[in-house]
Amino acid sequence: MARYLTRRLLLMVPTLLAVAVIIFVLVRVIPGDIVELRLVSGGSFVTKSVIEAERARLGLNKPIWRQFVDWMSGLPRLDLGRSMWTAAPIIQEIALRFQLSLQLAIMSTLIAVAIALPLGIAAAVRRGTWVDYGVQVISVAGLATPSFWLGILLLLALLSYFHWLPPLTFTPLWVSPKANLLQLIWPALAVGYRYSAVTTRMTRSAMLEVLQEDYVRTAWAKGLAQRVIVVRHALRNALMPVVTVIGLEFAFLIGGLVVTEQVFNLNGIGKLFVDAIARRDYTMIQGLLLLVATVYIVVNFLIEALYVWLDPRVSYG
Repeated sequence: MARYLTRRLLLMVPTLLAVAVIIFVLVRVIPGDIVELRLVSGGSFVTKSVIEAERARLGLNKPIWRQFVDWMSGLPRLDLGRSMWTAAPIIQEIALRFQLSLQLAIMSTLIAVAIALPLGIAAAVRRGTWVDYGVQVISVAGLATPSFWLGILLLLALLSYFHWLPPLTFTPLWVSPKANLLQLIWPALAVGYRYSAVTTRMTRSAMLEVLQEDYVRTAWAKGLAQRVIVVRHALRNALMPVVTVIGLEFAFLIGGLVVTEQVFNLNGIGKLFVDAIARRDYTMIQGLLLLVATVYIVVNFLIEALYVWLDPRVSYG
């Protein structure tokens, strides 16, 4: 087990290197030029010498391989370069927004798990009853409801019935927990309900499969309590696919809540993605894509480590 996890950790390095190469190449083939966008898009006349000077300042006049080497040489020092649009260090630009996106992803995941596990278990145990059908309605409604639309409904309800809106300025949790939670609980509820639908369906499906196993039938025949059978024997063995879904959803939430962030006026990673692409900010796009890829790789590693704890029968050779 330890050797396998160590090997997986070491494999992250070539994986991230391959991802960095792909990101760098794909970003460079995006149509558009940041220099022309900054200097010419407003309709003003700019001489060719000014454009070339700006390209030289940004390092875009260098050969592609040289730009790649310059970028890669800073990664071991966590130096992602500077934004081509604001000239600010990219690591600082990302850090300012990452704490918001990370907290929102964690809160949304906790809400999704708190909703999905009880509903999925109840639907599996009460298969074919009104409980099962009710859970199916709730989960299908969650799958069909975009989180940003649900967020708009929440804001309208808060304004119409309580004459109150969440704070517009983000406050870190350690500065004021109350102000922080008042702002982020509503987008977390909207996103958490949306993603709980997928987890609910997966929990129900996995539980139904495990409940048909011989050892569960034997536990029923021995007269064990239903709670012991469901929680200790069935749920733990059914959690492996559920944990996979939860982990992948969590990784997606780090940079995939673009519209939801716009609805709740949150300046997170998703909004930074949109701004960087609209501005053709190559270095910022590279840094953000590498961040998301790193989150996915780390989450997958943690999921594999959890498999052994959830099911001792799993053995990594």
